[in-house]
Amino acid sequence: MMRKTLAVLVFLSLLAGCEEKDPQEEAAQDAKDIAMVERMSREPFKPIVPDAITSVDIDRYGLDRPGCFFRKTEKVGSAGSAGDRPDPIFFGDSVDGFLRIKGDLKRFAAKTQSAELPGGARATYIGLSSWLDIVRLPDSGTGADGNVWPARLILHDSQERVAFMADGTVDCSA
Repeated sequence: MMRKTLAVLVFLSLLAGCEEKDPQEEAAQDAKDIAMVERMSREPFKPIVPDAITSVDIDRYGLDRPGCFFRKTEKVGSAGSAGDRPDPIFFGDSVDGFLRIKGDLKRFAAKTQSAELPGGARATYIGLSSWLDIVRLPDSGTGADGNVWPARLILHDSQERVAFMADGTVDCSA
């Protein structure tokens, strides 16, 4: 008798667990679960700070060819004479671009579907774990022309987050 009662109770509890769930509640719970998994699978954000490309790098890697250099705007009151230009942090041409990160010169492929800049450079370059965009900024009395103009360099990490952004000047040669 005890076994029959236990079997009936087990059967009723299983039957109670089979009740229909509200599809909207189930979809909402699924969306919450997916969002939690996506948050947990993202690697922690690490900013990327490019180093300057020096004249030694330009000579060594042949970056004195037609293309564009991006130089960060120097802060007012920084050291150096008025005629000094800061070293560039990016060089790009019609085929590839270069950015120095943690001492290594990283190569980026020019995205041929992006806008073409003077000197044959492109507006977007794609690397192995990041990509960058060069965006032309409005000229506010800087004396910009077709080869020198204000711009913003935006570097994205592999998870589409902005890892570095700087305003400066693009200087292109043909």
